[in-house]
Amino acid sequence: MFFRMKDRFHRIRFNFLCRNILRTPPLQMEDANVTFVSQVSHQDLLMYLIAIKSIYRFFNAGKIVVLSDGSLTLNDCVTLTRHLPFVRITSAEEILPASTPKGGCWERLLLISDLVRNSYVIQVDSDSLTLDAVTEVFSFVVENCSFTLLGAGSFPAIESMSDACNRAQRNNQHSMEPQGVGERSLDRFPDSAHLRYVRGNAAFAGFARDSFTRKDVEFYSKNMELLCGHNKWHEWGSEQVTSNLIIANTANARILQHPRYTSYYALPNVDYKQSCFVHFMGTHRFENGCYANLSQWVIRHLKSEENYQSDSKSCKLLWEGSSSVGPAQAVSQQISTPERKHD
Repeated sequence: MFFRMKDRFHRIRFNFLCRNILRTPPLQMEDANVTFVSQVSHQDLLMYLIAIKSIYRFFNAGKIVVLSDGSLTLNDCVTLTRHLPFVRITSAEEILPASTPKGGCWERLLLISDLVRNSYVIQVDSDSLTLDAVTEVFSFVVENCSFTLLGAGSFPAIESMSDACNRAQRNNQHSMEPQGVGERSLDRFPDSAHLRYVRGNAAFAGFARDSFTRKDVEFYSKNMELLCGHNKWHEWGSEQVTSNLIIANTANARILQHPRYTSYYALPNVDYKQSCFVHFMGTHRFENGCYANLSQWVIRHLKSEENYQSDSKSCKLLWEGSSSVGPAQAVSQQISTPERKHD
């Protein structure tokens, strides 16, 4: 209960500090063979607008699909349409069912399986920020290669199922989450000797066009359910395991290198100033005020896009300031964007 109360307070504060996202110009959307997909809730509406605008500006083209978790109101949909003029808004009830668990993020994965028939799909979570040009991701889209953000404690490569299983049995013996249970059971997956796995994070993932189908989703889900048990597999988190399996077994799949692409754990030994994409995951999302400070920085420059695109200064000072700035304080300096890097 304490965590929920604290989270509610931080959300109210974040929405107040970042309310000016509603004063930023609508996206200038152009059609392209890439689709950005996000599952969005009412409470995350402003977060989502910041997330999608922060990444879309580096592509300047592509379709946007919003999957409502069931909580989006009519006013929310009006706001989304005003800021994302050609957005497609759908709901979990509109996604054709499959032989998989329901709820969580399963409808999102099934939606992606439908969309990849005609488009490259990028799944981006509402609690993420794109701070610099994601040049690697753009290359993966052009080359039609799937990709994933790394998960917590991930081995930084796509590896064989047997190696991934041995690693989980050594290093993750006690986790009873679907991911931990599933990874420790990979050696019993059918044909595991010829399959691969990556401990990815579904908060930011790319799915190559024609890379998988609903049948693939059902295949991995059914077999993992046999290994984990019905009740365990129907808990929150099983969809991410299936996403990891799909990406790992896609030809030429890639991983995004840390810390350039990372999740925010507020760790003192991670140089977040190097990051171009940051996922502010729930447990640590509001620590040190970094999420709100960087979101305000993004909003300022979305309101003056020409300055955002052309200025060559860095936002590193904002990270440095946030390390010592408490959640109740705002960074007062006007920081410009990092110049676009071409790795």
